[in-house]
Amino acid sequence: MEFDYRDIRAGGLTMRAALLDGGNDAAPPLLMLNGIGFNAELMEPLALALAKPGPDAPLGRSIVIPDMPGCGGSPDSNAHVMMYGLSEAVIGMMEALHPGRHFDCIGFSWGGALAQQIAVQASRRVTRLGLVSTTSGLPLAPANPDVIKRLFDPKEYVDPRRLTANFRALLAEGGANATLMQRFRTPTPQGLGNQLLALTGWTAAPMLPFIRVPVALVGVADDAVVPYAHHTMLGCLLPHAQKIELRSGGHLSALARPERVSPALREFLAA
Repeated sequence: MEFDYRDIRAGGLTMRAALLDGGNDAAPPLLMLNGIGFNAELMEPLALALAKPGPDAPLGRSIVIPDMPGCGGSPDSNAHVMMYGLSEAVIGMMEALHPGRHFDCIGFSWGGALAQQIAVQASRRVTRLGLVSTTSGLPLAPANPDVIKRLFDPKEYVDPRRLTANFRALLAEGGANATLMQRFRTPTPQGLGNQLLALTGWTAAPMLPFIRVPVALVGVADDAVVPYAHHTMLGCLLPHAQKIELRSGGHLSALARPERVSPALREFLAA
């Protein structure tokens, strides 16, 4: 299986998306949302593990992985776009690609925050929600101070070489392997800044108790980027969600070693 990359215009934004046609109308297409500054190629191994035929999709599953503005192959947006606007654009992309169809959604890290927003705005279309190593927004449990400093220091985004070195350091701390490192494409300063701005002041906490679709929560005990406390907080806000807990592997465990989490996610998607 190989991904087809296309530029799609939706919600006033042009976004490159990695597309995989599962050719199976019985299984809902799967929208996968990436971490901050990440490109779709980083999510390909996990996506392929979820796309192949299995109990949840006997003939395979269609996958959509959009690059946010300024990330991967997507151009920068002309203005700052907050979570609501990004959610509208991604929902519009799914309508353009799979008109009128319900879809499952899995969000990793920053993408998990956007996934929560989409589950609220498209409550009649999202059928299952997977939240991997993510947060409900403010208030935030304390993370590794060195990681937070690099993420929120504007100086890190001015020099492209410094930005690349910074992200590679974060990938290494998060548990990335050499294969994952090779897939990384440095985001633009504007693209990364917009994602940080969208997360600033945003929270899904008041909305989460009203999410009625099945939810899977994936947390890693030694996550230095999004502490395990966020996983616990989400469990309190979504008390009936299914929990998938990993003892080790770091923040990028789901992307670097998808075999550790894909069986449980496939079982969740098949339920």
